[in-house]
Amino acid sequence: MVNFPSNLKLFLCGSAVVCVSLAPAAMAQTPEANEAAYRSLLQQIDNKKLNIAHKQAIIGHQGMKIDNLNEQLGRVDELNASVEPMIAKMVSNIEREIRSDYPFEYDARMFRLNSLKETMDNPAASVSAKYRKALNIYQAEVNYGQSVVAKDGDHPIKPTIREGDDRYKKDEEGKVEFNEKTGLPVPVFDGTYLRYGRMAYVYINSDGTDAMRWDLKGGADKQGAWVPMKGSTVEIRMAMRVAKGELAPSVVMAPVMPVN
Repeated sequence: MVNFPSNLKLFLCGSAVVCVSLAPAAMAQTPEANEAAYRSLLQQIDNKKLNIAHKQAIIGHQGMKIDNLNEQLGRVDELNASVEPMIAKMVSNIEREIRSDYPFEYDARMFRLNSLKETMDNPAASVSAKYRKALNIYQAEVNYGQSVVAKDGDHPIKPTIREGDDRYKKDEEGKVEFNEKTGLPVPVFDGTYLRYGRMAYVYINSDGTDAMRWDLKGGADKQGAWVPMKGSTVEIRMAMRVAKGELAPSVVMAPVMPVN
């Protein structure tokens, strides 16, 4: 006995001839199955509609963002026109401050300033790059006022002229001493400069003589000059040792006025 599939239809086409018709599978399903398939199709359609609506909402939100960005881009020229003069004023203020301030780290400070000026004159430099560079210099200048720093150097008015090996320290045998970390010869200087933040700037020879301080308005042109300091220099020399790490941190006295 041969079992035929349920969707296979046999009928008599003529004498001794049997025709075969294979009905579609869907036609062979029960009404309940057809209804379930229909409901599933409707659910898929609803899901597609929700998905499309969600994507349309995202596209609409992105469109608002694009419109906002286009509006901001339209104001770039206006923004640049207002920021450029402000940065130029910052440059002018920085230069005036450096030239009228205590003469510490003068070369490094002027180097940063000149680098900023070159950036300002560069047509390819962005406004943000110019502004960021100006802010960095402002921050560096502010930081100078938050530290007490001692640095060896030659006399500010009568520096000693040394040549050859006389420029370096020597041991008891007369041989040049070298820094263990850098491997470079250890230089010899006349004395030490001490900067009390941005309140005072002084100099003393290594033997404790010729103490001087920078008077911001002591020169003939009222642009500052080195003036002698009278009286004891014990406090200054102690502050120098603290700044160099030779003594534990402590309160130090800054000679903001002439020492009598």
